Amino acid sequence: MTIQLICTLNDIIPEGGVCALIEGKQVAIFRTKDNQLFAIDNLDPFSNANVLSRGLIGGTVVKTELEDGSVSEDEVIYIASPIYKQRFDLATGQCLDDETVKLDSYEVSLDGDQVMVSLKNAMAA
Repeated sequence: MTIQLICTLNDIIPEGGVCALIEGKQVAIFRTKDNQLFAIDNLDPFSNANVLSRGLIGGTVVKTELEDGSVSEDEVIYIASPIYKQRFDLATGQCLDDETVKLDSYEVSLDGDQVMVSLKNAMAA
């Protein structure tokens, strides 16, 4: 597992993203306005371009029908691709517009004000 220093927290504008090359893989790191940090693949699978770090952060509610027939409503923070506008859940990498598409998501941590990313897939942990 590779843990890499990316930048300082202040290097990422709130509601913005940056891209980092970690062991030859482009990873998009995002900071929300309340300083939550997320990391997913930078490659937009719909356009085949490394552009997700330039996307727009948004939020929505995703409804899921449970086995007992009730409905769960979960708030999701997403990144919208700057190319074709597909939305990806920043916590899981799941595409909100096509359930068959999912990006890898990665663990992000702060060491003081240093943003650290682990290439270990966050959803595999």
